Amino acid sequence: MITQVSIQGDFSMKSAKKNRAAGKNPDLLIVGGGIAGLALAVILGQEGVCIHLVDPYPPLRLKDSAPSGRTVALMESSLNILRVGGIGDVIDRYGTPLQAMRIIDDSVPGQEILTRDFEAQEIGMKQFGMNLPNSILRAALFDRVSQLSCVTLHIPGSLCGYQQEHHSVCAQLADETLIHARLIVGADGRASTVRSLSGIKSRKHEYEQSAITCIINHSRSHNFIATEFHRSGGPLALVPMPGNQSSVVWVVPSRQADALMALSREAFEQSLQEKTDNLLGGITLDTPPEAWPLMSMTALKLSAPRTALIAEAAHVMSPITAQGLNLSLRDVAALAETVIDALRLGLDPGTPGILRDFEKRRRPDIASRVAGVDFMNRIVSNDRMPLRDLRRVGLKIISGITPLRLQAMRHGLAPSMDAGRLSRGLPL
Repeated sequence: MITQVSIQGDFSMKSAKKNRAAGKNPDLLIVGGGIAGLALAVILGQEGVCIHLVDPYPPLRLKDSAPSGRTVALMESSLNILRVGGIGDVIDRYGTPLQAMRIIDDSVPGQEILTRDFEAQEIGMKQFGMNLPNSILRAALFDRVSQLSCVTLHIPGSLCGYQQEHHSVCAQLADETLIHARLIVGADGRASTVRSLSGIKSRKHEYEQSAITCIINHSRSHNFIATEFHRSGGPLALVPMPGNQSSVVWVVPSRQADALMALSREAFEQSLQEKTDNLLGGITLDTPPEAWPLMSMTALKLSAPRTALIAEAAHVMSPITAQGLNLSLRDVAALAETVIDALRLGLDPGTPGILRDFEKRRRPDIASRVAGVDFMNRIVSNDRMPLRDLRRVGLKIISGITPLRLQAMRHGLAPSMDAGRLSRGLPL
């Protein structure tokens, strides 16, 4: 008996005979070849798990890639997960250490500018993590996964539909390839096809803000300090890159973002110079600015019959506090550990009990981080006096009381709700 999850296209036997065979039936079909999907394929593929991966947009090879305006600050636990995927040399070559975090609140004209530094050495670490270009990470993972014989790539390729069978799902791609897999994984972003086809609902909130990203050159050293300005309208973050470069994440109301994006290069540089209070000296753009609308989204479930959601198919957050990809990589680690443990015991990783274990493990971490980042974004971006004052008082209290200060730093870094073995640097 076949139970339909959702379907687009013809799954008849006549159609199946016309379709090209997809080779050995995989254990996993991963839909989405971004950083999360590729990382999952690499980590499990290295262990001999048979995987098919589908994505419509072929990434560049590492040798052909250059840093774009989007970077990601990854904490040490996330770097541990990626290093398991065999790209430690790329992390070390392109990553910039984040040794301190500085918060500057100058949201009240005429009042004291609050500046507080939080250093990794205070909690016994050399660095909080590293800042890496998204394009470099994806290219490195793509190079790595391309070397694995048990991973079949359908790139470019896209999912049209899938249905549940008794011991598998049957998925059809746009080129009419049929793939039977024990588990389908949605790693296909905030507009996830897998989430939609599976019937999993989501909760969304539009912030009416945009994040402007770019890479800048500057005349002063950043000294490996990541700086975040707290002002009405949204935060502005400067995150160290190699040499005298930094990546910028500037959150502003969407209408203001449109106006900023319409400026000439020189006018944009001047506006950014003023907003950073000349902290890094003279500024010039290294990459053109890009604008990204901000939203918060949480899938109401992480699983459906023979289906699992990870990364932005499961949750989307504001870039404030740099939690997004860090949370996504914990999804990757948790699903990789869940799948490999099941396979080692001779169990089917797509069965309801296995998927319930994955969802039970990930739900508290996701719920707390999404709620926490949403609260932070609202309070940092709000110019109403009670919230503005609460923000400033809170910064003074947390930075001034040592136990609170250390706990705040540890909470921001350590995945205490889901400290799996990969995030702790242990083998799969």
